[in-house]
Amino acid sequence: MLLLPLGVENFDEIRGFQDGKKTEPEHIYADKTGLLHNLLNTKSPYFLSRPRRFGKSLLIDTLDNILRGRRELFEGLQIYKSNYDWQPYPVIRLSLAAIDTESVDTVKSGLIRDLKGIAKSENLTLEGSTPSEVFKSLFEELYSKYDR
Repeated sequence: MLLLPLGVENFDEIRGFQDGKKTEPEHIYADKTGLLHNLLNTKSPYFLSRPRRFGKSLLIDTLDNILRGRRELFEGLQIYKSNYDWQPYPVIRLSLAAIDTESVDTVKSGLIRDLKGIAKSENLTLEGSTPSEVFKSLFEELYSKYDR
């Protein structure tokens, strides 16, 4: 019997992937990938709002995996059968949950640290001393790296 994925925020885990290898899934997954495909192909801006503990992190992780072109995770789901191009795109994923909010300065330094961590994982070097300068630098470097 499959389990409800209560507290599971990792799409890989829900789909039965561990350490890059396919295993038998242990959790139920309600396929919303057709809706995500529509969202990705719409030029209109979206505001995604959900109540607390209602799958926001899983939704973001699912989008992250789609945008990174990890097609193997989606076998049997709606988006797998669609015309989605599966090209990898850069993803800037920030979580304020891991940033110390004690003061404005700790928030700024936390943002800069996380942005530089993303840059490091992409083998990029960033410039700037404020969060907005570092974010702009990251965005420009990623755009240059992935420009098609």
